[in-house]
Amino acid sequence: MNNMFELAKLIEFSSNRIIKKDILEANGFNLALICLDSGQVIPPHMEGYDAVFYVLDGEGIITVGKEEHSVSEGSLVLSPKQERRGIRSIKRLCLLGIRENVTEKSSG
Repeated sequence: MNNMFELAKLIEFSSNRIIKKDILEANGFNLALICLDSGQVIPPHMEGYDAVFYVLDGEGIITVGKEEHSVSEGSLVLSPKQERRGIRSIKRLCLLGIRENVTEKSSG
């Protein structure tokens, strides 16, 4: 297992799609790098797992339930399971998504 990650080297944007890179699957949680070009949106949707989003760079709006949070570098947003969540990029938005591990092993 890799214990060191150069996140800056993994960041990339595409005007055609949102870039999501799974970085780590650990016991209890998964870590992904999510990059949205300006104007890109992950529409609000329900999820069955807890997640935390940490903004590395850029500006955007993270929706949790009925609340919209303006975010920028250094923002941390908790999104509990069974709440609608969505992400909208205003200025190239790069964030870490840390979520509870939802593999079959951990669901029971």
